[in-house]
Amino acid sequence: MLFFGTYDHNLDDKQRLTIPSKMRNKILNSTVYVSKGFEGSLEMRTEEEFEKWSSQILNLSSFNKETRMITREIIANTHEVEIDKIGRIKIPNNLLKLANIEKSVYILGMGDRVEIWDQKSYDNYQNDNSDRMEEIAETIYQGLNK
Repeated sequence: MLFFGTYDHNLDDKQRLTIPSKMRNKILNSTVYVSKGFEGSLEMRTEEEFEKWSSQILNLSSFNKETRMITREIIANTHEVEIDKIGRIKIPNNLLKLANIEKSVYILGMGDRVEIWDQKSYDNYQNDNSDRMEEIAETIYQGLNK
């Protein structure tokens, strides 16, 4: 199951987020997991993807300080959320605060997961990094062809 596209949405007054219909149709009647992401985002995964992803983290050595830190930051900031009958999820307050989300969000399909960004934060991220995209793409592409 692949998620793709960028969608502009708003939280309602009860801090619920409507999942875009193209994404929602892929995850109806299932549980999803919302976690602290990277660069100020949140990440949403299906149960199957969350189990794969979290097992990779949890299989790292707990004797390593960085492993403990990333486990604390991500796994401890993950919540199992239900999708209601009309395709909304309630994002817990602590995650909204971590991502500086108040109302307006972008929902980004990222293949195996969905990123949820505060719109201003994502716009700033894009502006700060747009000049580097070609350079990064070249570096990654060269690494794939070795």
